[in-house]
Amino acid sequence: MKNFALFLLIISLYGSVVLAQNPVLTKRIKKETIASISKSLKDNYIFLDTARRMGDFITQQFKMAAYDTINTQNAFAYKITSDLQSVYHDGHLSISYDPPAAKIDEGPDTVAQKARRLQFRKEVNFGMEKAEIMPGNIGYLKVKGFFPLDQETKATITAALLFVSNSKALVIDLRDNVGGDPATVSFFCGFFFNQKTHLNDLYCRKDGSYTEFWAIPDTSLIALKTTSIYILTNKRTFSAGEEFAYNLQAQHRAIIVGERTGGGAHPVAPEPVGNNFTANIPNSRAINPITKTNWEGVGVEPDKEVIADKALEIVLKLIKEN
Repeated sequence: MKNFALFLLIISLYGSVVLAQNPVLTKRIKKETIASISKSLKDNYIFLDTARRMGDFITQQFKMAAYDTINTQNAFAYKITSDLQSVYHDGHLSISYDPPAAKIDEGPDTVAQKARRLQFRKEVNFGMEKAEIMPGNIGYLKVKGFFPLDQETKATITAALLFVSNSKALVIDLRDNVGGDPATVSFFCGFFFNQKTHLNDLYCRKDGSYTEFWAIPDTSLIALKTTSIYILTNKRTFSAGEEFAYNLQAQHRAIIVGERTGGGAHPVAPEPVGNNFTANIPNSRAINPITKTNWEGVGVEPDKEVIADKALEIVLKLIKEN
């Protein structure tokens, strides 16, 4: 799942992979793919009843010849996604046609694949796009994504926070943050708490498991534990980006300024469904230990709702007033 979170970040931020000539899309391939998608939804999707309704709907659409005039794999994937979303809108759920993605879980990564992945992460600075000290000693961090938590990611986040650790207030800009790894969110949050703090749980329907996520206090950057935090959001803040904002808001540790976020609280995993199609299926749901719910479908509501382009300006005024 972590590798796929990275893949989603790459695709979301920097565009799709150029693919070779596609094979002919036959009616048999469509039927096989729909059957496989329906089964994978029932096996994995976080809400079983919804999964059944989704599978039944696209099966019925196939029988009614709704897909007969579609001639390309990408158009077929788009239409299936649209039909699934018409049953229940889940921003994480999609069908894609991408042979490399369809094979992402087939065998261990090669040394070359790991090297390319690391190189890409370095090129985007592990999601830490900008660190700045603004006039008045206001710290500013622009975070575009939360990459899988390893030593390189930890070191980059720590370095960015060290740079702003003497600020009298900290602005964390999550506008256009497309998400990533919840473990990285927890690591990041650990710099802002004095004690171990329960942030979030993920419930997986398939095996009935709960995974807990805690902020473990960092002992090096003590000043950040009491620094006032302001988070900027927009409509494109999504998934783990939303979780970061929701976690700190629920703990009364940050003030959210900007627009209501995209509303995606169901972590997703790729499920190959044959013929080089991949079903990106949400298999878990977030449960906040304080609110007992999450931001799925509704987004994170800002404490102060303003047009996203004005959010930083408004925050700087708030800091000055306070």
